[in-house]
Amino acid sequence: MRKLVLLSLLSLFIAPIYSDAAPIAVNCPGTASTADREFTLTTDPAGATCIMAGANANQLNANVHDLLVIAGWTVIDKDPDPFPNDAWFNVTGLGAMSGSFTVDPAAWGTWGEIAIGFVIGGGQIGPKWAAFELPTGETSGLWSQSLTHGGGLSHANLYGRGTPVEITEAPEPATLLLLGSGLTFFARRKRAKR
Repeated sequence: MRKLVLLSLLSLFIAPIYSDAAPIAVNCPGTASTADREFTLTTDPAGATCIMAGANANQLNANVHDLLVIAGWTVIDKDPDPFPNDAWFNVTGLGAMSGSFTVDPAAWGTWGEIAIGFVIGGGQIGPKWAAFELPTGETSGLWSQSLTHGGGLSHANLYGRGTPVEITEAPEPATLLLLGSGLTFFARRKRAKR
């Protein structure tokens, strides 16, 4: 009986050990060896996915963005210009080489997938734009581009696709341990009364 009580008390203090994973930086596409511009998106804890990039800035213009629309994406916000859902998306570093982004969690309640497209102003070195799909539920991160010439960030678009998926969390191991030891205690107690 003492062991069972000790085990139950111990389970109250044992919490699952989660290591905070380092933020993950994802490049899209370009390499330093070819001197192409390299876009990078950093998210935490899961990495984003580079879904498209191109040399023509008009391909990611708020009115054109043909390639993403063909792939089923819908532009749902734009920064810095006002858009119907302007509160959903904010980007810092306009005109600069790097910055941050935030996405309102309400966007994830409307769309199953969310992507951000970044457009660099001026310059002839490609790619001039890149689009990244965010990990499910991600609401913030960092963006950057590798070259110091060819212009800073012109604007960024927020895209949505699909319907939201309800995410359910699994019970923590300590909770399961506590529940199991409690059930064991009552089962033994019931057996002892017979």
